[in-house]
Amino acid sequence: MTEAGGIEVGDNGSLGPLRRAETLSDRATDLLRERILAGDFGLGERLVEAKIAKRLEISRGPVREALRQLRAEGLVREEPRRGSFVIDLTIEDVREIYDLRAAIEGRAARLIITSKDLAALDELREILHQLERAADEGDRTLFTKLDLAFHERLCLLSGNGRLHRVFVSYAAVLGLIFRLEVDKIYTSRSSLEDLYGDHEKLFRAIESLDARRAEEACDEHLDRAREQLIKVFGGSLAKSERAADARPGA
Repeated sequence: MTEAGGIEVGDNGSLGPLRRAETLSDRATDLLRERILAGDFGLGERLVEAKIAKRLEISRGPVREALRQLRAEGLVREEPRRGSFVIDLTIEDVREIYDLRAAIEGRAARLIITSKDLAALDELREILHQLERAADEGDRTLFTKLDLAFHERLCLLSGNGRLHRVFVSYAAVLGLIFRLEVDKIYTSRSSLEDLYGDHEKLFRAIESLDARRAEEACDEHLDRAREQLIKVFGGSLAKSERAADARPGA
């Protein structure tokens, strides 16, 4: 096996898998994504390329590539002649995203049930147990990650690759929404336990192997989450977050 321009070439001339090393732009992307999802940058906040590069002690090129990747993930938007900003989320955005989730996650639950995939149920059950522990310990950061993992795994285990890819395309934005939800709504251990209870109810419906019941449970679970966000944040999630917690620029 020889290399040609970084691409593995087999002895018969066929292409082999790429061997990809993590670059500075990869690391900058991961760090910025992590910091946005953690709330260190507020919704609608400007991301100043030069300042970020200075903080990370790297050139502006990797930062520019990182911001380009985060735009592709939906976490960052660009305004001509103004620069890059963390996305603003409106109530209409939340409605549309949760309507889409209800469609694909309800379908995912049905596909798991019709396939009678007991191993899939075991995987979801294990994440549910981890959610319970995170709620018991009041670990909101871990709970947020596990919440996203539960719903992503539900879509993956459906066996429908396109359905899963739709979910993944919104994963970064959903991580941001989940963080807002946990930070602003589920602020106590008891409220986290209530949120765990909602996930347990959803899982029990899927575990029952009643497809109609599972789809209805998905709709109920996501409708409740959507309406709670709308009730708490009013017309604009970005305005509400900035008013509650003004942050310095990047």
